[in-house]
Amino acid sequence: MEAQGLNKLQLVITDAKCRTAVQLLLIQSIMEVYNMHRERLSAANTMVLVESLHFIGTHAHRINSDHVLRSKLQELGTTSQMPDPPLLRLESESYQASLNLLQNLIVDRSIHNKEVEIEARLVELCEEVLHVYLETASTGALPESHSQQSKPHWIIPLGSAKRRELASRAPLVVATLQAISGLKDSSFERSLSRFFPLMANLISCEHGSGEVQLALSDMLSSWVGPILLQA
Repeated sequence: MEAQGLNKLQLVITDAKCRTAVQLLLIQSIMEVYNMHRERLSAANTMVLVESLHFIGTHAHRINSDHVLRSKLQELGTTSQMPDPPLLRLESESYQASLNLLQNLIVDRSIHNKEVEIEARLVELCEEVLHVYLETASTGALPESHSQQSKPHWIIPLGSAKRRELASRAPLVVATLQAISGLKDSSFERSLSRFFPLMANLISCEHGSGEVQLALSDMLSSWVGPILLQA
């Protein structure tokens, strides 16, 4: 019975791997078709692609955020041969593709009357990506006591697995920060109140590599600093 259960588990894992591979190929195909017919696609049709890719990304993120599932997969070890998080590549590539399409839409539809709506969607996506990264980087804290008085907290350093995950997420966050910097001056200033708290948290949180800190430094010196000096 134990062998039979193991065989069923392997079939389920194999099926999940196949579905993931198909979705990765789907993302690649969508981007290839888009690049071939970019000039002919309307903004509405491109937004359908954006939302489809975003749906894939959010679904993958929900699975990657299931810590019980991740723990069980890690307990299986070599039996599962699944990375941790299991769908991180799928999540990152779908978000990256959505980001690219929205940026292209703003460039291609510079005189389109829906440009403001497209920029608003880009801002929402950038905010979502930064939130996901910060949630991953959050370590929690242990209070010294449960008294009502405010007490210092001990910060728990990130483990090696968490640092590897952050390093894998870093290229998408860098692309997101660059997308934010690419907004028009007026759009950037309007969105600064939404992004500034996230930037502050990016400064203080731990990272898996120096990519995010470098991109953030460039943004602060090139865009945020001058705006604050003008205020």
